[in-house]
Amino acid sequence: MTKSAKTVYNVLIADDSENDRILLKTALLKAARLQAVAEVSDGADVIAYLGGHAHFSDREKFPLPDLLLLDLKMPLMDGFEVLAWLKAQPRRNLTVVVLTDSMQAEHIKRALDLGADLFQVKPRVNHDRDAMILALEEYILKSTAIPVHHASVHSFRSLA
Repeated sequence: MTKSAKTVYNVLIADDSENDRILLKTALLKAARLQAVAEVSDGADVIAYLGGHAHFSDREKFPLPDLLLLDLKMPLMDGFEVLAWLKAQPRRNLTVVVLTDSMQAEHIKRALDLGADLFQVKPRVNHDRDAMILALEEYILKSTAIPVHHASVHSFRSLA
């Protein structure tokens, strides 16, 4: 049996497409334990948000995310540059999911080598987007679950 460490997981959406951000926020509403806390449209703002710089310094208003949905093709700094920056930071409890239109093998390898946890082509149909968000919720819950220690039934029986 496991017990989840948190009840709500914060999500930062990083995508230069306003439509994609809206669709992701809508899909997140179907997840019981994932909550969009902010959205940014370029890689420089991802780094500013995560670093608590500029107007993102108020952690009450801009809490640290547990999950980053990261587009690869963004202005100012692309997703690869964000991943490289993240890799150079002290390890955070942050799950990074790359969402992109590209299924190029070199993009997948590079993103994973830079520390992305998952790589996903952006779903274009609402049903697929909803299913992806629910699968990510389950992934987050399983990856952050902590075991609850109970007396083993087997050891109790062996004493009898």
